[in-house]
Amino acid sequence: MTPRAIIVGAPRSGSGKTSVTVGLLRAFARNGVKVRGVKSGPDYIDPGFHEAATGHPALNLDSWAMHPSLLS
Repeated sequence: MTPRAIIVGAPRSGSGKTSVTVGLLRAFARNGVKVRGVKSGPDYIDPGFHEAATGHPALNLDSWAMHPSLLS
């Protein structure tokens, strides 16, 4: 079985999730794996880091899952 997704999580902010995620995305991309970052949460900077690491547009699930009037 080949995994189709990896979830990086931690119990608090500032624990290094973004650094680990960008490192994994870049490593996979350099090894020829077509990978795309997906973010959940109000931090809209991370998808830009994900795109820079992979060369593919990233997705923020809040923009997809939430009604536009709930986003600020």
